[in-house]
Amino acid sequence: MQVQRRYGQSWVQWCAQDALVLKWVAMQVTSLLPVHPRCVHVKGHGGGRPSVRDVWQAVNRGAYPFVYRTDIRGYYRHIRKAQVLSQMRLCVGDPVLLGLISQYLYYSVEDAGEFHTPEHGICRGCALSPLIGASLLHHVDEYFAAQENTFYTRYMDDFVLFTRTRWQLRRAVKRLHEFFNIDGFETHPDKTQLGRIENGFDWLGVWFSPEGASIAPRALENHRTRRARLYEHARAKGLTPSATEAKVRAYEARWNIWAEYQLGAVR
Repeated sequence: MQVQRRYGQSWVQWCAQDALVLKWVAMQVTSLLPVHPRCVHVKGHGGGRPSVRDVWQAVNRGAYPFVYRTDIRGYYRHIRKAQVLSQMRLCVGDPVLLGLISQYLYYSVEDAGEFHTPEHGICRGCALSPLIGASLLHHVDEYFAAQENTFYTRYMDDFVLFTRTRWQLRRAVKRLHEFFNIDGFETHPDKTQLGRIENGFDWLGVWFSPEGASIAPRALENHRTRRARLYEHARAKGLTPSATEAKVRAYEARWNIWAEYQLGAVR
């Protein structure tokens, strides 16, 4: 992989040939890796909008007074390569596929002629990564989906749990943290909410409260930040004020479409 830089930001990126091979690998192993139905970001499992609808319906049933919503801090960055490779060897028998997956895991990054191989984590920008992210926590999905009197769903590294009693909630939170500790993960404190559903919580950019559903405050703040950065980048590129304004308006139009699409799931 090669480091790319633009407007003061840097990232690593697969070349087109590598991305194509990894897409093929993902297509070959999709049916081999265990992925639970309650992990909804995987193709064929619903996706974000149906998940918002399911959460809204569970809230409206009124059977679950308590909620725990959290996500994993730097999920991809903290995945253990050896753990992924071990799971792949259990599920995938083809040596060619295993060899390609091993190369994907232990990739090297080239930066101005210097090469290094990250010791931890997997890359994000390819078709194989979401599938591995889903399969790696299959045991967590399986455990919580089997619990009685609870509602559970996951979208990549985002989790939401509803319970009927505070005791159930404490037990579920403790068990989830045990899973995280074993796998080397930790929750993100700024994205964790614990308590009564009536106090409100956000899920995939939607804020659920007794007053109804709306775009979550964090999503609105991210939108404002992204809009400001887009404006700064456009001016740094030397675009005219009118071209900059058009670029920002186009982004706002896309964001409004997303917001309406998400809220449409709860109407």
